[in-house]
Amino acid sequence: MTGIKIKIDQAEPSHEVIRKYKNFNSLMEGYKKYYTTRGIRDMLYKDRKRLVYIIILLLFLLLLLIFDDAEAASMLLP
Repeated sequence: MTGIKIKIDQAEPSHEVIRKYKNFNSLMEGYKKYYTTRGIRDMLYKDRKRLVYIIILLLFLLLLLIFDDAEAASMLLP
């Protein structure tokens, strides 16, 4: 507990320091990276590992839906 220092009545940071840490552009860049066709195209060339994980996950979910429906249909048929 001796390593924790608490500053009581700390002065507020200046407006320049606050503006320095407000970076809304990175939020939009992340959004565009994953939710636009251009972002998917960029991932194809730059970040293939993550793109492959996403495709494998989608295929797995698709297979779950297909086989789940096939089992339900086989139960209905005599």
